[in-house]
Amino acid sequence: MTKIKMIAAAVAVASVSTLASAAPPPEAPPVYANGPFSPAVNITNLSSQERQAFALLEGIMQSVEGRIHAAGCTPASLSLSVYSDALTSPSIGTAKLGSGPNSMTLNSAAEAPNANSFRGEAVDVDQAGPGYIANTPVSGYDGTMIYNSANNMMVGYMNAVNVMSINWVPNTFTGYVIKDFYLGQNTGPVGADTHIVYDWGLQSLSKEGYPVEKYWQRSKTRRSDGGQGATAFVKDRLVGVVPCRIAISLSGLNQFGVFQQSGTLTISGLTPGAPVPEIDNIPNI
Repeated sequence: MTKIKMIAAAVAVASVSTLASAAPPPEAPPVYANGPFSPAVNITNLSSQERQAFALLEGIMQSVEGRIHAAGCTPASLSLSVYSDALTSPSIGTAKLGSGPNSMTLNSAAEAPNANSFRGEAVDVDQAGPGYIANTPVSGYDGTMIYNSANNMMVGYMNAVNVMSINWVPNTFTGYVIKDFYLGQNTGPVGADTHIVYDWGLQSLSKEGYPVEKYWQRSKTRRSDGGQGATAFVKDRLVGVVPCRIAISLSGLNQFGVFQQSGTLTISGLTPGAPVPEIDNIPNI
């Protein structure tokens, strides 16, 4: 081997080693250090309206992922409102992203109970007519979010969302998300969060049937109990062209029978290691 080839090989090995040491995959939350929770311990008691609201938020974020892939990670801040209730049977919900004509709306409904309803609940999410995300046409969102009976796991399927490409041709995206819910474990008087619902998971995005991007996602939810409730969902792109973060920050009601919160969805170029104020700023009390 010539000296030039030896140097090139050494540089390549060093580059791979540097990348491997500098970019380890995100670790699972510390609460899983000893493996899965006992089912008797991890009782999140997600309400019917929370399952609706979380399904809608996943649908909104999956649609935004398609828009980002089609039109780039352009920084944006969009208004977002979510409403769901358990006052009807089956429970229903709706979410609106953006304002005026530059907006999109998703509706959700729990599937009617069937012979296997003891295994969990499925929530269907559909787009209410064509819409826009940050001036990009988006249509046809269709997804199903399935919760297990223990309310500590959700698997979501985005069957389709159509997003206008830079070539002015609609692209069809599909996606999958798997996430788990757990209660906080801090019991001290200052940091007590045993009533806080967290989640952690991963998301894939495919274009025309082929995988194109992967996101790391997590959330924090504090229910309203004589005060404001708060919800934050954050997704960071792990596989794609450039770093991109989608963050949701909401506040309002999350109480018996009703979830009604509003706030913002932001798109930014933050890296996965950047601080997450949307989650950190939700107080535990």
